[in-house]
Amino acid sequence: MAVDHDKPNPDQLVGTPHPRQSTVLFGHEAADISFQQALCTGKLHHAWLIQGKEGIGKATLAYRFAQMMLARDDQAGCDTLAGRKLDYSTPEAKLIRSEAHPNLLILRRSWNVKTKKFRSQISVDNVRDLQRFLGNTAGMGKWRVVIIDRADDLNMNAANALLKMLEEPPAFCLFLLVSAEQGKLPTTIISRCQKLRLQGLDDPTIRACVSHIADQSQISLPTGDELSVIFDLAHGSARAALELASGRALEDYLEIKQLLDQLPRMDPQAISALADRLSARAAEKDYHNFLHLLSTQISNRIKQIVLANTGNQHKLAQWTQLWETITSKKMETDLLNLDRGNFILDLFANIEEIARLNGGLKITQPGKHQG
Repeated sequence: MAVDHDKPNPDQLVGTPHPRQSTVLFGHEAADISFQQALCTGKLHHAWLIQGKEGIGKATLAYRFAQMMLARDDQAGCDTLAGRKLDYSTPEAKLIRSEAHPNLLILRRSWNVKTKKFRSQISVDNVRDLQRFLGNTAGMGKWRVVIIDRADDLNMNAANALLKMLEEPPAFCLFLLVSAEQGKLPTTIISRCQKLRLQGLDDPTIRACVSHIADQSQISLPTGDELSVIFDLAHGSARAALELASGRALEDYLEIKQLLDQLPRMDPQAISALADRLSARAAEKDYHNFLHLLSTQISNRIKQIVLANTGNQHKLAQWTQLWETITSKKMETDLLNLDRGNFILDLFANIEEIARLNGGLKITQPGKHQG
């Protein structure tokens, strides 16, 4: 299905190749083999849910599965499958990379021409595109593939419309759902999918992956101890490592760490300076990255406290609620075009209030960079 290449892709890290353009899979061998075995034995489930944290290769794996299906001879057996060495020079592979294959549909948040931003959710109107896609005659071969990236973005009506298709799937149609937020999808959809839970990349793999992407993107990576800190903070996510390596993300990450370590009372001048900087018109990217890094640090600290069994469960629930509401507050600020500086100030005031009542999030763990 053709795509307008003048439009950006939601969730794509600026300056890096889109996952559909990747010809290398880093990690996730077990998930890859699981899908191939199901395909080879004729026991392929019609819907697969690919879950895991952001930036570990879920979408890359989904496009790889799509190529396996759309480049496959329906009359042949497993020996036609190229295995881990897929042929990316075939016409089908080239069409998939250019998002022009007539039997492939990507369901995602749509671009709002008026606001010049992506809509916050996948709506039922987007799912109607899927209904039209399935209603048309297949253009190349009999199999069709639908990639939903990300399924977490489906609103309630869209999720219900998709559920009906998963309950009564069309013949020769494969659904690949990409999800980064476990628990956000309705259980009715999850129950109708074969689940592939992907783990974060181990140290050698993430280093190889980030180096590969940086070479393709002409991204300059730091060296020595600074690079080691980045991989430590990335927690197995290549996307997080690349974000930390570009711009001032690492500087922001360390500033957030310092502020959270100061709780229950943070440096008011530092917070005021942050609000001024992130509210500037030219700071759009820094603003989004900062909030992502902040929510990530809060989430990681909560998990570390739970694992160490050093926190009161009721008090931790207050922190968990804050972490979960950062996204919704940000969405409201963006949607209503509210003042971002005031949002940042209110957010840190809220953090201080929770810390005053429930204790902070500082963790002592010698030899590790906290986040």
